[in-house]
Amino acid sequence: MRIGFDGSCLSNRRGFGRFSRLLLESLARRPGKHQLVVVIDRPSEPAVTVPEGCDRVVVDVGEAPSAAASAQGRRRFGDMLAMGRAVARAGLDLMYFPATYTFFPVWNVPHLVVTMHDTLALAHPDLVFPTRRGRLAWLLKEHAAARMADRIVTVSATSRRDLQAWFRLPANRLRVITEGPDPIFRPEAESAQAEIVLRKLAIPPGARYLLYVGGLSPHKNLPRLIEAFARIKATNLLLVVVGDFKDVFHTHVAEIQSAIALAGLNDRVLLPGFVPDAELVYLYSRAYALVQPSLMEGFGLPAVEAMACGTPVLSSRAGSLPEVVGDAGLFFDPTDVASMAATISQALADTRLRDDLACRALDRAGLFTWDRAAQSLLECLSGLDSSSRGRWPRNAHVEVMSRKKSVGRESELATDESRATPQRNGRLGARVEKRPDIGDDPLQVR
Repeated sequence: MRIGFDGSCLSNRRGFGRFSRLLLESLARRPGKHQLVVVIDRPSEPAVTVPEGCDRVVVDVGEAPSAAASAQGRRRFGDMLAMGRAVARAGLDLMYFPATYTFFPVWNVPHLVVTMHDTLALAHPDLVFPTRRGRLAWLLKEHAAARMADRIVTVSATSRRDLQAWFRLPANRLRVITEGPDPIFRPEAESAQAEIVLRKLAIPPGARYLLYVGGLSPHKNLPRLIEAFARIKATNLLLVVVGDFKDVFHTHVAEIQSAIALAGLNDRVLLPGFVPDAELVYLYSRAYALVQPSLMEGFGLPAVEAMACGTPVLSSRAGSLPEVVGDAGLFFDPTDVASMAATISQALADTRLRDDLACRALDRAGLFTWDRAAQSLLECLSGLDSSSRGRWPRNAHVEVMSRKKSVGRESELATDESRATPQRNGRLGARVEKRPDIGDDPLQVR
């Protein structure tokens, strides 16, 4: 089978790009009868590496989709048409999008499979897009992708339930594959290089610190984390917040900096900006714990990266995080600053508990691999009925649903322990009543 792979988000430095790069590398390593064709825009081509053995189709566009598909929603119709036309001429049996972030309509291809990572931007668009134009562009793009796709792949059982509820999809159109840490993430706490990296990032030798890694977007809930950190009495403790100041997605760096100043924590909260993986591995390995306070996550890749480095996770109960972290962490209500502070204090006060969680973290990280993700994806793609020829629109029964205009009152963000099934327009920060035991089959829906 000749499989097209959208390469236009490979240059993205956030989770979409990481997912795309590592999945493509794993797919390319697998022997088999499939031929991978990476369709990439010319502006992005110099910044990415296409694995050996893959064909490539390079498309001339006015702006890199990874930049244009930003919080401002400024993608050009002509650029999307050029990408679609290139796919139509490539002689593909199937086109796969690793993220709808850079989706564009395709035709003259028998099958289409897309990955949707979560429903955050659909249910709570004002936390992701600062403008109405950006919100509308994303809404139209997501519904077009869901309407056209033969199958939708997602990255957790939680996201599958949310997507199924949002689009009212039949279960057989959804598949779950896992994610995994890059092999560079491994225990390196004793490495001499760790001292060099920490010194470069202005972390004093021997300092004890909590670590956050991820976006600086509103749904990441960082002002509450800073408020909770301010309640911790340990004055010898630092908080290191790693995130890209130049992110194309919506960020609220000014609000984060204001929260730090208001709490009087300028000397205890460090904002090093973007940190490359070659240095991030040492930050993870030396951290006392990773803190993930998100109001919603589709997967939570930093948690798995930290676990692969032997670092326990102090996590929000929201979204997929309990599903991913399992018994390798402690959990808190992300909308309750007191709950967050109490969980952090518990971990700091009980070093034996922390070390036990660190051992569990290493074991659990082994459940998540990109080879496993690639195998699951290939099984999904190979399972499509070759006699069923794609049409546009492929799935006319997908309904364009109404949605809330905003998250609304603070009560909309409160926890909801009574909810058993995720609902459309669900509350951010909803509690998970039971963490699934993924056993030897991570994130596979039963």
